[in-house]
Amino acid sequence: MITVRVPEPLRDGRGEVVTMNASSLDEIIQKLGIDGERDELYNFAINGELIIHGEKDVRLNSGDEVEIVVAFSGG
Repeated sequence: MITVRVPEPLRDGRGEVVTMNASSLDEIIQKLGIDGERDELYNFAINGELIIHGEKDVRLNSGDEVEIVVAFSGG
């Protein structure tokens, strides 16, 4: 099982933390229904390590924690 921390804009009836079976970051993206979104809208971290933008084929292991962060900019 993978633990996913979901930001408020993506919860859509889900809680802040959900668990799911997934073997890759891409699979989580698909299960959350954000696969059609632009890549630059979200950043991902696995076990506290930021994933390089666009790297969806990252393999996951049971017990991993994925955090999704809505991208923002400022000046």
